[in-house]
Amino acid sequence: MDVSIIIPFFNQWKLTHARLYELTQHVYLENVEIVLMDDASTELDCQTGVAWWQKNSLHNIRYKRNEENLGFGGNCNEGAKVATGDILVFLSNDVIIKGNFLVPLIRILAEKSPHALVGGQLIDWAGGWNEIEYKGGISVVPYLAGWLLSCTRETWKLLGGFDPRFGVFDFEDLDICTTARILGTPLIPLNSPYLDHISGATIRTLAMDRYSQTMKNKDVYHQKWQGKWDIIFERCANV
Repeated sequence: MDVSIIIPFFNQWKLTHARLYELTQHVYLENVEIVLMDDASTELDCQTGVAWWQKNSLHNIRYKRNEENLGFGGNCNEGAKVATGDILVFLSNDVIIKGNFLVPLIRILAEKSPHALVGGQLIDWAGGWNEIEYKGGISVVPYLAGWLLSCTRETWKLLGGFDPRFGVFDFEDLDICTTARILGTPLIPLNSPYLDHISGATIRTLAMDRYSQTMKNKDVYHQKWQGKWDIIFERCANV
């Protein structure tokens, strides 16, 4: 199966450059393309850096620059349209790659569980984001952290991509995993020793109030799924 590694980025070219170097060192396979999704970056080295890699990389590199900033989810949705692979791998540019994480991921989706949503890590504990007031207590909605998410193109279409209501960032990974629960799509953590996430490397550079954005999207998430908690937690319990 052909694989598309989709890397969304906004400025911070040094992060994307490092990931491309690591992919060249550790994850070169003939059936893999890299899709670089530039979310209306303002720094010139983003475009010159992409041009250099398109000329010198062993991988086939596709590139698209959005005319306006779509945020993490919207940029990934556009990346899925640009990608040509049967398997889509959404990889944040703040994930250090120390070895070939792709082979076991492909094995899961091509052989073991083709209808699954695979992620770097399953958050199945109370992490704040995923705590829901339910039947007089607090219940947890397990989800895959959004720094690495992967599925077949068929499953991506079934899930409907990331919901644009979440804007720039936050809660889009919990939301798409909740959709997966509703549809009966398995959530499988990769737990690869070859991936190391540097949390929030791009978000910290944005001139916006992170807390306000998070609280806003928390309300969006709760309003969207209100009235469906019974089936969500039933599906969680049966996993």
